[in-house]
Amino acid sequence: MENKLKTEKSNITTMMEFVLLGFSDIPNIQWLLFGIFLVIYLTILMCNSIIILITKIDPALQTPMYFFLSNFSFLEICYVTVTIPRMLMDLLTQKGHISLLACATQMCFVLMFGGSECLLLTVMAYDRYVAICNPLHYPLVMNHKVCVQLVTASWVSDVPVVIGQTCQIFSLPFCGSNIINHFFCDVPPVLKLACGETFVNEIAVYVVAVVFIMVPFLLIVVSYGKIISNILKLSSARGRAKAFSTCSSHLIVVVLFYGTATITYLQPKPNQSEGIEKLISLFYTILIPTLNPIIYTLRNKDIMVALKKLLTKMKHPEKIPEENLTTLTEFILLDFAEVPHLQWFLFGLFLIIYIIILMSNGTIFLITKLDPALQTPMYFFLGNFSFLEICYVSVTLPRMLTNLWTQRRTISLVACATQMCWVLMLGATECFLLAIMAYDRYVAICNPLHYPLVMNHKVCVQLVAGSWVCGVPVQIGQTFQIFSLPFCGSNLINHFFCDIPPVLKLTCGNTFVNEMMVYIVAALFVTVPFLLILLSYGKIISTILRVPSTTSRAKAFSTCSSHLIVVALFFGSSIITYLRPKTQDSAGNDKVLSLFYTILTPLFNPMIYSLRNKDVIMALKKLLCK
Repeated sequence: MENKLKTEKSNITTMMEFVLLGFSDIPNIQWLLFGIFLVIYLTILMCNSIIILITKIDPALQTPMYFFLSNFSFLEICYVTVTIPRMLMDLLTQKGHISLLACATQMCFVLMFGGSECLLLTVMAYDRYVAICNPLHYPLVMNHKVCVQLVTASWVSDVPVVIGQTCQIFSLPFCGSNIINHFFCDVPPVLKLACGETFVNEIAVYVVAVVFIMVPFLLIVVSYGKIISNILKLSSARGRAKAFSTCSSHLIVVVLFYGTATITYLQPKPNQSEGIEKLISLFYTILIPTLNPIIYTLRNKDIMVALKKLLTKMKHPEKIPEENLTTLTEFILLDFAEVPHLQWFLFGLFLIIYIIILMSNGTIFLITKLDPALQTPMYFFLGNFSFLEICYVSVTLPRMLTNLWTQRRTISLVACATQMCWVLMLGATECFLLAIMAYDRYVAICNPLHYPLVMNHKVCVQLVAGSWVCGVPVQIGQTFQIFSLPFCGSNLINHFFCDIPPVLKLTCGNTFVNEMMVYIVAALFVTVPFLLILLSYGKIISTILRVPSTTSRAKAFSTCSSHLIVVALFFGSSIITYLRPKTQDSAGNDKVLSLFYTILTPLFNPMIYSLRNKDVIMALKKLLCK
């Protein structure tokens, strides 16, 4: 018995990566497949983006039905972006290697977006039910607040469940082959590689599939049962035809999506044909997002009319009267002008804060370079983070102190654009660096034996260099795009630095495209790193809770708690700011939130990291003794 257990343990390997076979079984048409999937991906991005655009700018489409449709189109873009770019890269390079963390991340996002799609399709069915069965109560029941709550719930409801399920699957031991016969990390093919009994995991897959696929599907069936019953009661043949036309697009999408998803996730059996699995997955991950915009546009008169209007506007753009345009050469930063009696107090307060930030972050940077005990990846990243914080506050605080001192708040257009660009670049770097620090803790706690190999000095330097460089071209492009807009009327920026939301308020014409760009960039540089951090800490907490020693658990939690506090402070305030760049008057809220992520977070970071870290305190004592 003992020998048998030893043999079983020897078969278990700690896998660091998998190999996605994709379509390697047909090597002669790899380039053809690359071309087809690239065209499909570009079509999905373009078609769904057009639907989002026209549902936002056309007054005739400002209804709950089209609000849900635009969210559905945005969800489809997110959904395909999780799988197709990776598949295109594998087809191009002929290398299907994917790290364990990247595989878990991909699976987590596929499941999250898939669950959100199921819930959103249910919400859309409910919307049609209220519109047809209770038309008089429709404006009251489906008001804007309710619509936003329903969409938010459909995006958020499945997140904890899916993260839990992904953690559960990837906490299993993997033995033997590391080859995944699929084009992305899906539940059935990954479960096949796990060692031992996966019955509990398969049951969990069934339960989650029932909750997020079958229950929404049954609710849709009930809704459409009521809808069809009501439509058949209509006396007018024209009324019946119109009602059926409104619902038919949605029904086609429901049948296509639910049919394939149900077959996949309610049959996670090891004897299921892998070829059929791949074919079915192609349907719900790629083909359906391609067909959706076509189904909704070709079968919907309102969207066709809005599309024609948009094309006409693009051919004959609306010109802003020349007398309304002013060539602005400078702006005025109002900062805290509404409290004139506190100007000197604020100057003194922010000067002390700036000096503390420089001194405390400078000290951390110094001791992480000088102390031999702190020559580890964790403190290498912390040293870079402290240097980044010094740069970040130096873009905004000196300017604000000058304005408070001189009471001259003018800033040239070039200086304003430069300040915005640096704030965005350094902010993006901070997001990436925090994600890297979370990954460092994940490897240290979840794979301690491989830690020196995975997080060697060369890798650490590459990760830090990547975090500093990645956001530069995107943020320069975004700044250029914003400042190439015409400005008319007021030149007063109700803020203490040149940030995107207050500057966009001063521009002329429609800024929808720019606001969409802000959303996309915020999703890439703020939300994605934040979700990766959550995923890393999900795995970390899962690993820590399995540690038998209370002292070891306390030490592991202590190592991570400082980083988690910083993440919550920084990401919380920046997500609220950049994921709601709306034109309504919220300047006061914007300023308060901006104070958090530009000044207060850099102020608290050294205190959080030093007071909660014994190694840093010891190094500090050594430095003071010297």
